[in-house]
Amino acid sequence: MRSSSSLEIKKESGSNIESEKIISVMKKTMKSHMIVAALIATVTFAAGFTLPGGYVQSGSNNQGMAVLSTLPTNGTDGYLAAVTRENFESFVREDSIAMLLSMSAIVIYFIASFPIKDMRTVGTYLLLGNILTLLAMLAMVIAFLDGLLAVVSTSSFLDRITIVT
Repeated sequence: MRSSSSLEIKKESGSNIESEKIISVMKKTMKSHMIVAALIATVTFAAGFTLPGGYVQSGSNNQGMAVLSTLPTNGTDGYLAAVTRENFESFVREDSIAMLLSMSAIVIYFIASFPIKDMRTVGTYLLLGNILTLLAMLAMVIAFLDGLLAVVSTSSFLDRITIVT
């Protein structure tokens, strides 16, 4: 006759195997989410160097600076230049935020790749990584709209879209 303690061990090991399967599925999910976060980091990094409007090519003191950051704000086009510069600065800010969030998600996913047996801890890493990745996606979309608005600032359609953001 078996003792009740041996039955408890069997129940415990069964739930342990189920827990390991769930952790395995979560870690597979994190691997694919890490790829998404890495792609966001790559795109935002590239966008930081290939700025909308390009760079000043002339031999002036501003050579090598972003064209949209050095627009004059005086004269008849002063308002348009100020709005363009504001949109450009917003693009740079949102692009930097997207980069920071996606890199943070990559770090979280990397830490979660270590052998962790606690399902709650792995779930917390997955949730935190998901939130950071989704926020990075949102910031990247806002940066895209700001960059587009900085380059094509006379479009009333884009003005209506970006008022929401």
